[in-house]
Amino acid sequence: MNSLNVVLVGSKYPRNIGLVSRILCNYGIERLILVRPQCELNEEAKQGAAQGQGPLENVTIYSSWDDFYQSEPDGLRVGFSRRQGKRRPSVPLEELLSEPLIDFKQPLFFIFGAEDHGLSAEDLDMVHRMAFFDLPGDLQSMNLSHSVLVAVLTFYQRFKTTAPPSVPPAPEPIVDPEPFLTLWLKSLNFDLESQPRWNALTMLKQLILRAKPTNDELHKLEMIVQQTVRKIKE
Repeated sequence: MNSLNVVLVGSKYPRNIGLVSRILCNYGIERLILVRPQCELNEEAKQGAAQGQGPLENVTIYSSWDDFYQSEPDGLRVGFSRRQGKRRPSVPLEELLSEPLIDFKQPLFFIFGAEDHGLSAEDLDMVHRMAFFDLPGDLQSMNLSHSVLVAVLTFYQRFKTTAPPSVPPAPEPIVDPEPFLTLWLKSLNFDLESQPRWNALTMLKQLILRAKPTNDELHKLEMIVQQTVRKIKE
């Protein structure tokens, strides 16, 4: 997702820019670019961004397309507009993203126009491809921030990779208390041979393991048993 850049051209309302910043944070996109903004990034923009301040604080602003092209790397520039043209037809975004000849390893720029009239004819001359959203309702125009959300979500769903489920680390083997319990009981002259299936060793081992001690606790118990055995031998 870091190769995706969102470009807003001629934006007029600070809150919309802030809302876009928040959307980019939701999807892990860092680059927000403004071309010819018609408003200041004031407190209203910060309020729109809420907890998604990162792209807004690091925004790149260009006063013209010339400045944009002098500074930005080459990449696919997609303008969002339903305006059809002979040189550059507009297609649904899902269809464009499915085209096999598009190299999405290069930087990708999603370009959106101003809130009232969208991208101008001059702006559209600066893009490589044009795309729109295939909306089922009668109302085809969208709020700027909503358009960015749909575009980014469509891109994310098309290119997201499903990470393999994480395999939890194998639990550390539990220390077997039987050896030191056997040593301890034999030092106390317990008969563990006549009743091998159920004797003092079996009972103690079950009681200890039923308490689910940690390995550290079992090591400490072993130390106590060893000290007891030494005392008995003295």
